Amino acid sequence: MKELIGRLSAQKSSPRLWVERLAIFGKAEAGCCIRSIEFRRGLNVVWAHEPVAGSATGIHAAGHGVGKTSLCLLLRHCLGDNAKSVNELRDELYSELPHGGVGMVVHVADETFTVFRFFNAYKDGIVKAGNDLESLLRDGGNLVFKDFDILLANAMMSNVSPRLIPETGQTIEWHHVLAWITRDQGSRFKSYFAWREGEGTRLQRSRQDPPIVIRAVLGLLDRQESKLLRQIRTLELDLEKVQQETARLEQEPILIRRRIESELRAWLQVADDLPLYSDDLFKESVVDKVEEARKKAEANLAEADARYAQAGEQLIELQVDGRLRKRDYDQADKDFQLADAARRQDESATKQIANRRLSLLELTGHCQHGDLPFQDCKHIQDELQRLQAMNMKDRRDQRALAHAAEDWTARTVAALARRNALNEAVEKASSLISAKEQECKSLRMKRDSVALEVDRGRRLLDELARWERTSGSPAAAETIRKSVARSGSISSDIDNKRLQLQMLKQQRSSREKSLGELTDILAQALLSNEAFGSFALRDEVRPFQLSVRGGEAYRVMEVLLGDLVCMLDAVDPASSFPGLLIHDCPREADMSSGLYENFLLMIQRIELEAYGDEAPFQYIVTTTTPPPSLIQCLPYLRETLDPSTDDGLLFRRRFNASRQSEYLE
Repeated sequence: MKELIGRLSAQKSSPRLWVERLAIFGKAEAGCCIRSIEFRRGLNVVWAHEPVAGSATGIHAAGHGVGKTSLCLLLRHCLGDNAKSVNELRDELYSELPHGGVGMVVHVADETFTVFRFFNAYKDGIVKAGNDLESLLRDGGNLVFKDFDILLANAMMSNVSPRLIPETGQTIEWHHVLAWITRDQGSRFKSYFAWREGEGTRLQRSRQDPPIVIRAVLGLLDRQESKLLRQIRTLELDLEKVQQETARLEQEPILIRRRIESELRAWLQVADDLPLYSDDLFKESVVDKVEEARKKAEANLAEADARYAQAGEQLIELQVDGRLRKRDYDQADKDFQLADAARRQDESATKQIANRRLSLLELTGHCQHGDLPFQDCKHIQDELQRLQAMNMKDRRDQRALAHAAEDWTARTVAALARRNALNEAVEKASSLISAKEQECKSLRMKRDSVALEVDRGRRLLDELARWERTSGSPAAAETIRKSVARSGSISSDIDNKRLQLQMLKQQRSSREKSLGELTDILAQALLSNEAFGSFALRDEVRPFQLSVRGGEAYRVMEVLLGDLVCMLDAVDPASSFPGLLIHDCPREADMSSGLYENFLLMIQRIELEAYGDEAPFQYIVTTTTPPPSLIQCLPYLRETLDPSTDDGLLFRRRFNASRQSEYLE
């Protein structure tokens, strides 16, 4: 023990993280404090006192359900832990204390902060510098909890190196370390890397990653080792890609052949046992079926072409007829407009009539409709007389004017009737044209579809033949050979890197030796030289090991001893361990009372003899087992909870919630 005290007393500093006070409030007011617990640097014991036998009955007769686990969860809550168990407790407390919350005075590096978090999950916490919790509730803070959470994480993780897990690239974060230093009681201290029971640590690999996190925090992950791990991971990914490509190259001709043949058989609707090719003229094959399908498709194509051509001719006829009807309609519309204007004696119409009269007078030649010269055409002569009457400048002949007006009115009515009749003919022609165009479009699509079927089978057979020719070609074989050679080269590189890594692991660093020596000294101090301890850095199950074999009790002790080593080693500049440990009832994890008492007494003696009042660590432990008599007093015993009365419970009353027993242990 003297060697241990001498070794530790030479290394003094403040813990990088420790809790000074935790207080529970029914309302966010200074006068509504339910319970306040003061903590200190060094050993802090919270004892759930079991009543004397026979002095209490029922739920008051055991040290369970008093709030030990709730206390640990509230500490974690104020340190930014958002694990499932923490959130469930917060929600439970919100249902009982909707306006309440929990406050903490915490030291982070060289600064002191006061934190208050509401039980209401929708209200952000408040934070300010200093250690006056009541002032924070009265005056408010200058930080929200989210900002403090970032500040805390940055302070705790600033010296962790590397910050990325080499093999996966996942960032090592504060909540990973917090899970380690505040072990979930559900894990029962069953193994060193079992930090959370059921909800995990959010690390990508539950087995390989926790050891890497610990080595990074303790300063044991050598940069060269980290580099080799990253290189190995990159090579493994490359090897996986090359092997997949090799397999694809080897299987591609087979898969493509199967795909083409399957498509052929499905298209032809033939059985799988029908041979693809056949040398026997009297036996059918898929190739024969393809030829039959081609001939049938050609016949269908010829029929489709004929129907499409016929529909096209009909469409042309309809379009010509439609244009003629539209021309007649346009002429009828002009006649109507002119007659109506003449009837109304419109000035512009007079000019149009004059122009039309002039054009009729200038007509020469032969009228094809009447088969006579234009000057002998009665229709033209009558039209000239009407236009002349309308164009008369001498308005004295009122009878002639009246007769002309009557004539233009009659002509207007006749022109309107003719225009309306032609309009119906135009609309009917347009409808027929649209229907025929849609029919042609449909026939075109069917024709194109049939055309594809003509060469479909031949295209598939040609593609199949091409792949059969190239699959065994020298070029294809060379491509596969190069891919296999690439796989071999990468595998060789991986083996070389792993050998380098193994050689590096065999070179124990001074940090490893220091931790191994500290583990051995603590084991001998605890077990009176009847055993020795060792530190196996790369062991993914038991990094801290005791030489004794005593069942579950010694496995739990290995976990406690390992955490103690890391906590005491936190004074080393190479370590980024926060210097804080919170253990919730480790005695209940199948551990003998004598071994447990010796463990607590050893921590007390280390604190007293090596550090006095300036312990560079903080160890908070809850227990239902009576601690040793030397510890059942101040300064080590920080709070006693007693189930025999409601006032002795952490929240000074029992909750009615059905899940109370799960959280309020």
